Amino acid sequence: MSDLKKTKLTVKNYNLKASGDLDAVYDQVRCEDVEGRTFHFKEVAMVDYLKRHGALVLDSPRTWYYKNLGKKSIVLIAVEKSNGKVEYDLDNLRQVAKSSILKGILMAVAAVPGGIIIATATYGLGLLFIPFALYYTYRGVFKIPGMLRRKTLVDDLAAHGVIVR
Repeated sequence: MSDLKKTKLTVKNYNLKASGDLDAVYDQVRCEDVEGRTFHFKEVAMVDYLKRHGALVLDSPRTWYYKNLGKKSIVLIAVEKSNGKVEYDLDNLRQVAKSSILKGILMAVAAVPGGIIIATATYGLGLLFIPFALYYTYRGVFKIPGMLRRKTLVDDLAAHGVIVR
């Protein structure tokens, strides 16, 4: 499982990729750390609660608590404001985990028929779609909800000195 990481950074710019009722995904998030090094996150997923509390304020240092979903994809768990208060919303993260399970189940249902249809059109090459779809099913049903479980997040935040009530 991905460990919770704590990083102090300044967001320089970002693009909104997708937005829902309770979460949003941003891509090409360019950040600068305290030493002045610039780095990018390919995708940043966060609940709207953190956005409202200034997680993506430009040119203002913030401390992010996040978990990696991939090499350059992260999910933002909590943000520490400049006054030292840590903002988080574990209930909305639970709903994000439930939607991940639903997406994984839909991917499992579509894996074999989709692979057969693609294979018919590509003379058998589309059968490679099935293992990739089953991997994303595994991630959506087991890995992501396991990372976003309330007990796991409370323990990870406690390891960084954040008390969750």
